[in-house]
Amino acid sequence: MFEKKLLQIAHPRPTDDEGLVLLEGAEEGEMIFSGKAVSLVSGEKYPVKSGYLDLLGRRSGADNIANLTNFLPGAGRGYEPLWRVRSLDILTGEEFSNEREVEIMAGLSGVEKGGVFLDLGCSAGLYTRSLAKVLGGEGSVVGIDISPSMLREAARRAKRFGASSSSLPSFARADAENLPFADESMDGALCGGSLNEFGDPGRVLRETRRVLRSEGRIAIMGILRARTKNGLRLQKLLSMGGVRFFEEDEIRSMLARSGFDSDVFRTFGSVFFAGAASR
Repeated sequence: MFEKKLLQIAHPRPTDDEGLVLLEGAEEGEMIFSGKAVSLVSGEKYPVKSGYLDLLGRRSGADNIANLTNFLPGAGRGYEPLWRVRSLDILTGEEFSNEREVEIMAGLSGVEKGGVFLDLGCSAGLYTRSLAKVLGGEGSVVGIDISPSMLREAARRAKRFGASSSSLPSFARADAENLPFADESMDGALCGGSLNEFGDPGRVLRETRRVLRSEGRIAIMGILRARTKNGLRLQKLLSMGGVRFFEEDEIRSMLARSGFDSDVFRTFGSVFFAGAASR
């Protein structure tokens, strides 16, 4: 599903200087639930199917083994109940609910009604659907991911979670390292855990800065480099699949080089929350 008015800021190719136009589709209110959009620049068609707008087609968008595991059958269905609902409890060593996490991220990203917000690497859509509910139809949220399994589950959960079609988020299959959106088209962005898995996190941050307006903010939740021997051993094993872990200075440096001023950095165990403003 994808909000019709957001097609105008969808630029799947770097050379696109115009958005997409709906060619055919099933709509309810402002939401497109199935159909095809077309680029008037390239003539290429992009389907809306299985709950999302597919802007990648045959390209996987995967950089590493960690990315590819999200393509496995059942990955989407199992992600939240088996891991996401308790992940921060485990990583922080304290009770840390999803609601608390979403509240922190919404605050750091400056979520306000009337804005357009981007969820980078949305997985099963925890942030995307939660922020759509906060906005209540007075604003838009777009969740992007490369995994069809994750996006199908994100759309399913959003439909079950949403009170009406006016408060539903949009989902797109897209690559965060090559964001398919127009310059300065977003008011804020969130990235929960995915920065650890991106092949080129610096490029993702630069792309995010490109699509943010001058007052836009980014909020990041991620995992720091371990401090214990056992933690370092586990992280070394995970790094073989492409997952990377950061020091605080690395995050601040990447943000600065990407055009952001870092103004908040909070840690809970091995978990960090960072907020930064576009400069």
